[in-house]
Amino acid sequence: MGNSHFSQLCLPLLREGDAAGHPQPFLGGVALFVLLLLPGQPASAANWLQLQGNETPSAPMFRTFGFVQPSYTYIDAGPVSGLQGASAAFNGRYSTLNLNWPELQQAQQFQVIRAGLGARGKLNDDINYSLALDAGQNGVNYYRDVMLTDASLTFNYIPGARIRAGLFKLPTSDEALLAVNSAFPYVYNSNAVLYMLVGLPVEANGTVSVSGASSAKLASGFSGFRDWGVQAYDWFNFGAWEYSYAAMVSNGAPIESINDTDNNKDLTLRVQSSRIFGGQGPNREDLSMFAWQQSGARTFGGQSFSMVRQGVGAKYLQGAYRVTGEYLRGDGMIVGGQTPPFVGQAFAAGVNEKAAGWYLEGGWRFMPQWEADLRYDYLDFMTQTAANERELATTTAGVQYFINPATHVIFNYEWRAMKVTNPLAIAAGATRTNTLAIAGNLGNRISLQLTWSF
Repeated sequence: MGNSHFSQLCLPLLREGDAAGHPQPFLGGVALFVLLLLPGQPASAANWLQLQGNETPSAPMFRTFGFVQPSYTYIDAGPVSGLQGASAAFNGRYSTLNLNWPELQQAQQFQVIRAGLGARGKLNDDINYSLALDAGQNGVNYYRDVMLTDASLTFNYIPGARIRAGLFKLPTSDEALLAVNSAFPYVYNSNAVLYMLVGLPVEANGTVSVSGASSAKLASGFSGFRDWGVQAYDWFNFGAWEYSYAAMVSNGAPIESINDTDNNKDLTLRVQSSRIFGGQGPNREDLSMFAWQQSGARTFGGQSFSMVRQGVGAKYLQGAYRVTGEYLRGDGMIVGGQTPPFVGQAFAAGVNEKAAGWYLEGGWRFMPQWEADLRYDYLDFMTQTAANERELATTTAGVQYFINPATHVIFNYEWRAMKVTNPLAIAAGATRTNTLAIAGNLGNRISLQLTWSF
């Protein structure tokens, strides 16, 4: 796929290297800083490695859990117009940027985004398990009505190295690790986290270009920040301080099968340092700093291409206030959206591309049952090819109402903007006109979501 054709793409779906293409030691320096923070310098957030992989001493052998998230989304945009050349055939149609996943049929839609059901417990004092299914309407379930999303055993025999094996969330971004039914304060993920980490397996649609973008098609549904693998992890408490780590070797393949499809393994590392103020579980009050790195390879068109993702961030939660910030970057395999962005068109994939982004968000519980939330997120992707580079910026204002401990409602309004970074790098005429028209057509998004856990 040539760059001129890709230039009409305005959204990715969803490693950083030196001049020789080797990953830089990003995590090493940050990890040393995080783990060696001196007491008296605050830093902390809930330990999701512990919460998702382990049971409390009093936990039963078997307990079920579940939740449903019926949601309504409205995108304030109309059909695209003004397209020229071959793309004129798409005039009067909605861009996929303004349609709701996974059906891609409506700009406004009611759907049950997630419907989770699972079980977890302790087999004995040293072994615990977790199982979960998702029957919602989302990218993970793109090809299947019901997907296995968690299936793991945790072995707590080795001091300093608990072992978790199976299917579960990778130890990456703090936002990706949050439990969507109890701790995630927004309806939709930030751009940087979604488009760099959601995991979109693709296959080559013809010849692979080592520069620019190549045509691709979906090979399966999204990974949902998960993978099959084995993880060593633990946490260590020193007074009010807690230090934790995780090292996971995983398939780096579609989660629909336990088998590794290309024999390329991913290595994901995460470290966190936390100053605990009080409380426990997902609402533990603390100040944390964390860093992570995921490195591996993806097979595309019979060739293997590097894929590295990295991030560093901090989270503060105390009393009525919460603030989180995280910076992420990607190198190697970067998957874009459909190009041009209309239903039925091929996807775009860069095999030697880069992306970077960040988010800053906060919350204020101004009454026992009410919380106000605000997030700004930014993503700059396909930065190695001037004609393909795009920037996304979204400001999300939200309100949460907590009906009871098991039920709450989220309302979000998102101001979404897209920038064609280098319009003069795109051939003048129809291609440039179409690119700018599609970017300018991106609409703001309103969403309302009820979460009921049981």
